[in-house]
Amino acid sequence: MRGHEGTVNCVYVTSDGSAVFSAGEDETIKKWDAETGVELLTLVGHEGYVRCVRISLDGQVICSGGADKTVRLWNGATGVPSQIMRGHDDKVYAVALNVDASLVYSGSDDSS
Repeated sequence: MRGHEGTVNCVYVTSDGSAVFSAGEDETIKKWDAETGVELLTLVGHEGYVRCVRISLDGQVICSGGADKTVRLWNGATGVPSQIMRGHDDKVYAVALNVDASLVYSGSDDSS
C-alpha cells in the first residue's frame, strides 16, 4: 500500500481485520481495504505529522494524535472530524480508547 508522502509513523488493523489505518508525516491518516490494498479514506486536519491512530472496536470512532499537540476524533465511516482535544504541551505519541470508545487516553512528549 503506497499513498503517504513521507514516513509512515503508525499502522493499525481493525479488530475484524477488514481495514488498515496508517498515520504519516504528511499530516494525514489513511484508511485502506485490508484485502485489496485500495485506499478508502484520507483524513486531513492535523497541523503537523500524525504520530498515532487507533480505532474503536465497532469501527465508528477513529482517534489520532500528533505533532500539533492535539488528540482528534473522527467518524469511522466518513472520516469527518468530530472533536479536537487540546491540552498537551508537546507532541502526542500515543492514543487509546476504552472498549466502548467513551474514554480517550493519550501520552505526550510533555510527560503526561
